[in-house]
Amino acid sequence: MGPSSDEIQRQITETRGSMESKIVELRERSERQLQRARRTALIVVGAGAALGVAAVGAFVIYRLTRPTTTRERVRRLVPRRLAAVPGRMRDRVPPVRLYMGDRQVGEEPRTTPWERIAVRAAQAAGTAAAGAIASRVMAGVAEQLRNRGEGR
Repeated sequence: MGPSSDEIQRQITETRGSMESKIVELRERSERQLQRARRTALIVVGAGAALGVAAVGAFVIYRLTRPTTTRERVRRLVPRRLAAVPGRMRDRVPPVRLYMGDRQVGEEPRTTPWERIAVRAAQAAGTAAAGAIASRVMAGVAEQLRNRGEGR
């Protein structure tokens, strides 16, 4: 005959006891692994965010410190719809020239100190001559107004 029911019951109880301790141990192990995984994920996300912020900051600094190219200036001036037109129309962008006063920026010949002195002297002479002419004209106008007032 086979084992008695009491014998089977005792074996079941022993097996349950050993299994319960193993199940508790496995749960504790999985909880520790989950905590490690969370910590690792948090570190990876933090490092990724720090690198992302650093990359964006570096790009912003790069864009602010380097001079704009002619292509970028034209892209800012030309409307998007016109820039999207394929073919020759987009390729025929007129040259962009920047003027300050009467002079074109970037294409001024270098002047020597003597040329600058001569220009300043000519400006001073022109200003003096214009002032002398203006004072004589105004003196003549004032004289005519006085003569008209006496003649009444």
